[in-house]
Amino acid sequence: PAAGVVAGVEIGRSAGRGDLITIDMGGTSSDISLVRGGTPLVRTEGRIERFPVRVPMMDIHAIGAGGGSIAMLDGAGGLVVGPASAGSDPGPACYGRGGTRPTVTDASVLLGYLGLDRLAGGTLTIDPAPAREAVRRDIAEPLGLSVDDAALGIHRVVNAQMAEGIRLVSIERGHDPRTFSLVAMGGAAGLHAAALAEALGITEILLPASPGVASALGLLSAPVEHEVLRATPMRLAEFSAETVRSVLAELDIEAAALIALDGVAPEDAEVRHAADVCFVGQAYTITIPLDAVDEGTAARLYATFLEAHRTLYGHAAEAPVRIVNLRTTHRFDAGRRPGTAEVGAARPATVRPVVLTVGGGRVDAAVVDRASLAPGDTLDGPAIVEQADSTTLVPAGWQAEVLAAGTMTLRHVTEETPR
Repeated sequence: PAAGVVAGVEIGRSAGRGDLITIDMGGTSSDISLVRGGTPLVRTEGRIERFPVRVPMMDIHAIGAGGGSIAMLDGAGGLVVGPASAGSDPGPACYGRGGTRPTVTDASVLLGYLGLDRLAGGTLTIDPAPAREAVRRDIAEPLGLSVDDAALGIHRVVNAQMAEGIRLVSIERGHDPRTFSLVAMGGAAGLHAAALAEALGITEILLPASPGVASALGLLSAPVEHEVLRATPMRLAEFSAETVRSVLAELDIEAAALIALDGVAPEDAEVRHAADVCFVGQAYTITIPLDAVDEGTAARLYATFLEAHRTLYGHAAEAPVRIVNLRTTHRFDAGRRPGTAEVGAARPATVRPVVLTVGGGRVDAAVVDRASLAPGDTLDGPAIVEQADSTTLVPAGWQAEVLAAGTMTLRHVTEETPR
């Protein structure tokens, strides 16, 4: 999951964007993260099962919403999607490998979004008959809907779940998603990105050249980074610049030794200092960057902390504040960037009938091979862009454009009724 966020940062950088919401949607889950000014949000602790883990980690919110997520009716007869998943074996019903329960992928096939011979570069043939039977039996007939409307309902429910996940990492933490670009990664995100953007008021979507392997590309472009911290309890009212400088110098020596083990000359590393700060009496801290440490640092740290507290929690008090930990981070960016997708023989454009609105019937959508799109090319929706590792839906009112680095953007160009 963290590698996907790293890839998202690089994708945003290639498009000149620093404020990003990344969503990596695969077969079983969607991993959502927020990037501000080109820097992913990091939390200092997390939880695995019931055990707290107190190490720095990407602030990623994962939900059980993926292509294999199973659609069903709950005890009250309402439609729910996930978190149970069909996985890859037996997989969705349309795989023809023994799966009998309707999934998001089955709904995508019935809506016309997925080509029957294009998944996994054509190595996986799709059979719509089992998908239609599963959706008809488990969803459409019990709810008195047509199969098309039931399939669209599955999409709308899973989209609502993902939109709520995005609100958790943005609105609930003081960030307006309308001011961010949405980076859609993973094999399934391209089919849902426009609907998510419409639900959240986001007007720009970025899709990497190879969405399905974005996490692998993120690993290749990830910087070398080491962080060292030390408990340094100190009230800001008793702030000592000399003590802070001394502790940070010792931490820098330790971090430099660690990054040298990775073959990086310590003088080539970018050094960042920070302090974990909280109100006196609080148990949870906020990590605040430290600039040059001098006698004015305490006042700057106090003002920055209060603003960060207002952003995260909606309030702040003129109350005593204390430093809990001091941190240093040594980071080396090797300059490796996710490349463009390998271009093979492009298929000629075709037309496929798709379902976009409840009760609206089917409309023709242009089906275009992404390998046929060159930088600067644009494509108006409704359209479907296919490639070996992913499929992108461009609804009516949206326009796709390929940038120089191979990233494809989707922009809202007209006011349409949200799906």
